[in-house]
Parts: sequence; structure tokens; C-alpha cells
Amino acid sequence: MATLFRNLLRLCLLVTLSFSIVGVSVAGDRYAGTSCNIEAGLLNKHYDNRLDYQNKQVDTDFFLLVYSNSPRFCDYMARKNRDQGVKFQCQSDNDFGWVVHGLWGESETAYKSGNNKGHPRFCKGDLKPLPLNTIEPYLCMSPGTKLLQGQWEKHGACDFDSAKEYFDKALSLAQRFEVPPSELNAKRAMRWMRDNNPELKHIWLHQTRHEFGICFDTNFQVMSCPKKKR
Repeated sequence: MATLFRNLLRLCLLVTLSFSIVGVSVAGDRYAGTSCNIEAGLLNKHYDNRLDYQNKQVDTDFFLLVYSNSPRFCDYMARKNRDQGVKFQCQSDNDFGWVVHGLWGESETAYKSGNNKGHPRFCKGDLKPLPLNTIEPYLCMSPGTKLLQGQWEKHGACDFDSAKEYFDKALSLAQRFEVPPSELNAKRAMRWMRDNNPELKHIWLHQTRHEFGICFDTNFQVMSCPKKKR
């Protein structure tokens, strides 16, 4: 009887351990771009962006939805003593993980060559700051007033008639996918995306050192990102 009890106990422990291992390896976060606690006192009210350079002569060949790792970003900003302007993202009670950096209109030629200044940018010049109530509905997707204002001016205005149209499109695309745990680096996160999103299974994704992205054609259908020249 004692032997049977010990065997049953071992079996229970084995099953529990197995579930724990599975949970660690596959658990992600459904992207919830409309669910977070917006603390008005932490929002950066000074979110005007300056024009750095303009490129309105080039067409958009495809779009790139870029994800950024919020914990790593916040660590970087703290080390540089630049975290006062990102309090909502980095000091609120929200547990932001992989968040949307932006939706960018890309030039295929510039993308393949690695020429970052060859993409559409600031097509309508230096725009006035958006009303805060235009930005607020998207702060759970991209947790920063200056971030959202900048993405609209730099990228969205090149391809969309209004900021709302641009942000709505980014949000609808982001909500199509499960996102990985925030502790994964960009390379592992990219693999996780392919493994856990059937739509991306055989798709070539975008990756830099700290970010990853999904490419879409101009009809916003998922496509493999162009292969960069080596």
C-alpha cells in the first residue's frame, strides 16, 4: 500500500512539473491594446516633436508594424537619466511588455539596402501636437504621448488622412497577434511569434537588436519582409 501511495505521489509531481514546464515555454500575452490603467498625472503633456529630416519624394511599398520591449526600454531610459518624460510607460502600475513602437510606411529599396533615411518621413512637415483626447485611446497600445505624436508626424501622415485612421489601423493589426513574454529578447521573441501565430508560421519577420516587426503589403495583408542585402 505504501509503495502504491509513493508511486501515485511521484506521478502527481511529474504531471505538475510537466504543466509548469509547458507553461513557461509557451505562455504569452494576448495583445490587449485597449486595456490598461491611464493615470493622467503620469502623462507627458509636452509631446511636441521637432522635424529632424523630411523625405516626401518616395512611395510606400509596404508597411512594417514594429514591436518594442517596454521593460528593456525603461531600463535604458533610467540608465540615461531620461525617464522623466516616460513616467506613464515606466512608472505606472501597468505591466507593459512588448508594445507597438509604430506602423511605418517603408521603401523596399531603402529597406533592402539598410538606408534608414530612404523611407517616407515627415511627409507633411512639422505638425501641431494632436489633442490629448485623440491620443488617449491608443496609450495602451503605444504607452507614450510623445511616442504616439511622433509616430503620427514621422510615419502616419505619409499614408493616412488622419491620426485616428492611422492609430486605428495600427491597433487593428496589432490585435491580430499573440505577443511573447517580455523576458524574451528580440531574436527569441521573433521565433515565438512564428511558433504561436499560425498566420506568421512561414513568414520572414523583421528583427533588429531590440525590436521585431511584421510586414504587410499596401492592402495590409501579411507578407514576408524583404531580405536585406548583406
